[in-house]
Amino acid sequence: MATQSSREAWFSQYQDLDRDDGKQLIGPDGFVRLCEALKYSMDGLEPLVLLWKLGAKELGTVELESWDREVRAMGVTDNAALKSAVDVVVDKFKTDLALCKDFAAYKDFYRQVFLYLRSQNQRILVETAKTALPLITNQHWLFMRFVEFLEAQGPKMTTMTRDQWNLLLDLSRSVDAKFSGYSKEEAWPSLFDDFYDWIREHPAPSPPRSIDVTARCK
Repeated sequence: MATQSSREAWFSQYQDLDRDDGKQLIGPDGFVRLCEALKYSMDGLEPLVLLWKLGAKELGTVELESWDREVRAMGVTDNAALKSAVDVVVDKFKTDLALCKDFAAYKDFYRQVFLYLRSQNQRILVETAKTALPLITNQHWLFMRFVEFLEAQGPKMTTMTRDQWNLLLDLSRSVDAKFSGYSKEEAWPSLFDDFYDWIREHPAPSPPRSIDVTARCK
């Protein structure tokens, strides 16, 4: 069984040692080295899930306290075990969101991604959202259409709020490909009313991919 000292020794392999504020943390460079050790592409879903599983509060930064707490909770003692634990979660999150039994965990991850990617004004840049949404939602049809909608807005829309980001996930579980059941009278952000109008004016050339009813997040 791993001890606190062994967990700290593991952590120190990636720790930022050039800090003058006394904080014990893995910084962006160390996090990249950790991802390389786990054979994760920095362009993939895995680094974001890894950050989330390690309790990171900021992109590319993991504090010793959260590292110690989360690796103990996962029951992992080395890189191989950590990779296995993260890969299991990644596989779950790639299951169709409408059928995911562990949706509460996915929702927490999805919301945390906003905090990782937000800019200094506490919003997320549309250009960032257009890249991130297909990645973290496994190209779910609604998010792909939303990305098309964002592209159609051009320079008049440059950022998304946290509320818009969070509620977009709720919307994905509330409507079908024709937006049946959507009502402008409900308390959705006005951005979604615009999205609804755009969907009606620009129907998809082909229906969304069929849902595999055997797929489940277990």
